[in-house]
Amino acid sequence: MTKIQAELRGGQFLPVTEYDAQRIEDMKDGQLVNLSVASKRSNPHHNLYWSALRNVCKATGKWPTEAHLHHELKLACGYYKTTISPLTGGIVRSTDSISFEKMDQAEFMQYFEAAMEKLSEAIGYDPITQNT
Repeated sequence: MTKIQAELRGGQFLPVTEYDAQRIEDMKDGQLVNLSVASKRSNPHHNLYWSALRNVCKATGKWPTEAHLHHELKLACGYYKTTISPLTGGIVRSTDSISFEKMDQAEFMQYFEAAMEKLSEAIGYDPITQNT
């Protein structure tokens, strides 16, 4: 089931989109709904991150895709958990998510700055200010 978004205005929860309104209308009276607070994240900022990665991949050829570069940046910036594999006994690094549900805007800003600094060091120029 997809999530329904509502915004608190004047003490009432109001649907964000027409789709959300239709989904709410389909509910039965007395239906219990669990709510969770969503932090606002900047879509343009998120898109700037992926655009920079895509441009760096195209310009340098050092990473096959922006997803590969993204994975490497999360590791380089320390956004991972280390565990021991119960099967092999080897070290396993699982990268953290930067999804809107997992990181608020302040956390994403910290990650973004760290990632762009690491990337600048790796390629020798600022991927944001430099036209690649």
